[in-house]
Amino acid sequence: MRSDRIRMGLIGCGGISRAHRDGYLALSDQVQVAATCDTQLELAEERRIELEADRAYRDYRDILDRKDIDAVDIMLPHDLHKEVTIAAAQAGKHILCEKPIASDETSAREMIEAANNAGVLLMIAYCERYGNAHQEMKRLVESGAVGDPFLLRIDHSQWVHMPAGHWINDPSKLGGGVVAGSGTHRLDLLRWFGGEVRRVAARFLHTGLTPLGGEDTAVISVEFAGGAIGEMVCTWSAQRAPWYETLMVHGSRGVVHNLDGVKISRNGGDFEGVSLSHDDPYGFREEIRHFLSCVRSGETPLTNGNEALKTLRLVNKVYEAANSECWIEVTNE
Repeated sequence: MRSDRIRMGLIGCGGISRAHRDGYLALSDQVQVAATCDTQLELAEERRIELEADRAYRDYRDILDRKDIDAVDIMLPHDLHKEVTIAAAQAGKHILCEKPIASDETSAREMIEAANNAGVLLMIAYCERYGNAHQEMKRLVESGAVGDPFLLRIDHSQWVHMPAGHWINDPSKLGGGVVAGSGTHRLDLLRWFGGEVRRVAARFLHTGLTPLGGEDTAVISVEFAGGAIGEMVCTWSAQRAPWYETLMVHGSRGVVHNLDGVKISRNGGDFEGVSLSHDDPYGFREEIRHFLSCVRSGETPLTNGNEALKTLRLVNKVYEAANSECWIEVTNE
């Protein structure tokens, strides 16, 4: 790879690419988006103009054939991740792939193996680990500021009403419903803060308020291997409710939350606000910065393929628990 800016190709230019676009624009001293691609060429052309890329394509293989492109950012329906990731690895491109890594563990392992065999980096875009609030909360928890965590609570409330025919409404493409969509982010955060999960229980609802084919509402209970317990509540059918995402960690010496900014209470005292080092609430910019740094240094990404596989395994166990209506053991071998 050359010593100048890393040259990226964007594969998939739908809604989430707008958030990635802003990250690339903020990091233009480190990266140049050289090409864009989407089966709807007008979307690829829109991103091309915004990012001053060289070309817009319909076929992702046109990007992989270019020797001047170092890495790709894959932002496609979940069921297409495997095919394009393996092709990108075989073409020698480093890979940033939107979450989840895949819809099934076999596909995920094949993606990891392809990247390892090709000697390229595979990072999964669990952007919420990189957001400024979660980064600061993680620092506080790891520093022992709240003692030993014993209870974690994480919520996601959103109104997601995609038009009929959109891929998100198809469980075979999304991998399920809200849990496979946004819930995978929240379960990944629970793992990151609480450690590996020992067992899970879950209840799902399909309210029919949106065209979503899978579950639109879920309540999930987890028991962590370290002894703590946790709960996740998520919905894509929050009509007229604010979009909110919250995380609260209760420990033996205090509690930290991000209900209205990051705040911490120590030993039962009043909550104190915590200053954040930068403004990137959803983590897209810092996620891309981390990817670029790992490409240059060879460092293993925080959200590497193996980490993403563990989160996928947890997601799949949640679906198994919801279907069986009983507690399901989670193995992390």
